[in-house]
Amino acid sequence: MPTIVPLTPEGEWLSSLHKLPPWTLPLVPTVIIAPHPDDETLGAGGMIAKLRLQDIAVTVVAVSDGENAYDGAHGLGKVREGEQNEALARLGVDQRSVHRLRFPDRELTAWEGSLEKSLSALVSPGMHIVAPWPKDFHPDHEACGRAAERVARKYGLKVTFYLFWTWHRGVPDMLDGLSLVSLHLTGEERRTKLYALEAHASQFEHKEGAPILSPELLRPAERQFEVYLVS
Repeated sequence: MPTIVPLTPEGEWLSSLHKLPPWTLPLVPTVIIAPHPDDETLGAGGMIAKLRLQDIAVTVVAVSDGENAYDGAHGLGKVREGEQNEALARLGVDQRSVHRLRFPDRELTAWEGSLEKSLSALVSPGMHIVAPWPKDFHPDHEACGRAAERVARKYGLKVTFYLFWTWHRGVPDMLDGLSLVSLHLTGEERRTKLYALEAHASQFEHKEGAPILSPELLRPAERQFEVYLVS
């Protein structure tokens, strides 16, 4: 797999994001949707740490096991499931709060309706749904974002979007006019997030070519804040 080089350097993103308004995170039971193991930590690990440090319930919907991250890999889904469980434990989320749907990696668009039904069965009044942005430059992320948006609208719930591939395949101008906010992370929350990321070892090393998560792709996850699109 070739190395993915971000279209916009991290320094340019930081210049465009430093004036975002601060966001006060709703301290309510929260459902985090992860298309693949590690998305919840990359995009919202600081939020999860912040919620759990205040004893707020967090449910993670693991939509796929990420088994097709590398072409031709065998048994990768089981490896990534274990990595995700360990990462979430480091963030303070018990394995009993992880709902595994085991939909096929890279094919979530075809399972969008099933995802919507599964998510509908997990939400309740007053919950906060957090999902990938429906324009996040990856069809699996986009399918999850659309399904989350429909469920939130159907049940009158708040939905907030995180970004990941946007930082690597997008440019700052494309975010102009959107309701972006900045969630400040304390030193403890940031350290907890980075410690959780270390659990996803299969994404940092690959025997046959470049790994998925190069140092360049990790830089947005290392910020002292997280960016969200609020509705």
